[in-house]
Amino acid sequence: MLIDWIEALVLGVVQGVTEFLPVSSDGHLLVTQQLFAWLTGVNRGGDENIFFDVMLHLGTTAAILYHYRGPIRLGLRGLLYDDPDVGPDFRRPMVKHVVTLAIVATLPLVPFALFLKKWVDGLFESDTAAPVGFLISAAVLGLVSLKMRGPDASGRGPAATTWVDALLIGGAQMLAPLPGVSRSGTTIVAALLLGLSRVWAVRFSLMIAVPAVLGAVANELKDAIKDPDKLGLTSDRVAQTLVAMVLAGTVGYAAILWLIRVVRSGKLWYFSVYLVVLAVVVLGLVSAKRGGSDVGASSNALDGTSRRLDGGPAAATGPLGPGGAVDRPDAPRP
Repeated sequence: MLIDWIEALVLGVVQGVTEFLPVSSDGHLLVTQQLFAWLTGVNRGGDENIFFDVMLHLGTTAAILYHYRGPIRLGLRGLLYDDPDVGPDFRRPMVKHVVTLAIVATLPLVPFALFLKKWVDGLFESDTAAPVGFLISAAVLGLVSLKMRGPDASGRGPAATTWVDALLIGGAQMLAPLPGVSRSGTTIVAALLLGLSRVWAVRFSLMIAVPAVLGAVANELKDAIKDPDKLGLTSDRVAQTLVAMVLAGTVGYAAILWLIRVVRSGKLWYFSVYLVVLAVVVLGLVSAKRGGSDVGASSNALDGTSRRLDGGPAAATGPLGPGGAVDRPDAPRP
């Protein structure tokens, strides 16, 4: 159907724009999917939406690898060949140190995947989880913006970053799977509060996103191979997913450049204001939707009553039917 393709393309753009900005791509994807479900009356279900979201994250992960293709190439040269021409930041000892930091930062996600994943997946069925997460992200960004006033101070770089720093940043990344909580926002904020420089905070945040996303992709692909029908993987849906992945990666590459400029300028509070406004709008729509459902339910009840009074099938039972309260001789009259 055309609407399915439109939804897939819109979600690809939303993922690309929001993945690297501190506004939570998961929250934006969830709100967008709920909006399409409301417009079309078709709810795909949490498992299918989560699989689609994870595949979009794979597209934006490719954008990270492409953006940092130069440093990655130099790092591999320094690690494999100990090439003295690559510069001190890409020599074998430094590359080993940075890789160790990334591994340590990823470790907190292991207990999350084992014990909390099902609970978090259940949150994606809620209408209010995303706006609440938006407000949490807004509060975090607002607080760190106070620390980032003025030009970029000389923070710590890779050489001065310890495994304790990496573990704390990885702990902040555990909040990322929650709807509406920004992964890049929480990890960058944690890095800045620990005294890392703004440029290194962004780079490290994007670096540790790669193993996190690849782990989630491997888990989802395992489920897809085991039970493809559960995820609605028809040939059309697979094609939509692949096209949306490419679109998300293309748009995401531009978003990385935007993120670097924003963090360097220290104006994260812009996104804090945006998230507050978005949360209020979404909560307002949810409230209006629930109010409309209540009105619809009341209308259905009234329609059902009128059908019974008209002598339809339902009129044969209940107090208005034969033998009911009104039909008894001793029943009080109107």
